[in-house]
Amino acid sequence: MATSREMGLGATDYLALKYLTVTEEPPGPVELGRALGLTSGAATGLVDRLERAGHVRRSPHPQDRRRQVVTVTAEAQHRLVQSLQPLAAGLDQLAATLTETQLRLVAETLSHVAALHRSHARAVTGGPLDR
Repeated sequence: MATSREMGLGATDYLALKYLTVTEEPPGPVELGRALGLTSGAATGLVDRLERAGHVRRSPHPQDRRRQVVTVTAEAQHRLVQSLQPLAAGLDQLAATLTETQLRLVAETLSHVAALHRSHARAVTGGPLDR
């Protein structure tokens, strides 16, 4: 949460930015809200807030001009990466102390944990969170 404080974001706003940085396909406001467990009205308010702060932009969907997609701005992406750099460096140092077998086990375990999280999120939100 230090990153969210540095960026002046509430918890939901921060989670939205994190989600947007890891999705393969940019979601629309409703899909973003569904992924975070928000109503469509709350999702619209969230995107409005993030857009006013310069963290996201809305643009027409590339194939369906009736829809919009939400993407993180380059500046917000840079700030997120910069704020997480010390953590990434620490993880790199930790990984350097592990054997190949240990690294493989950690990677497999984290992959399974991530799959469980996605499965749980789909069950809770009813949304297609397969990233």
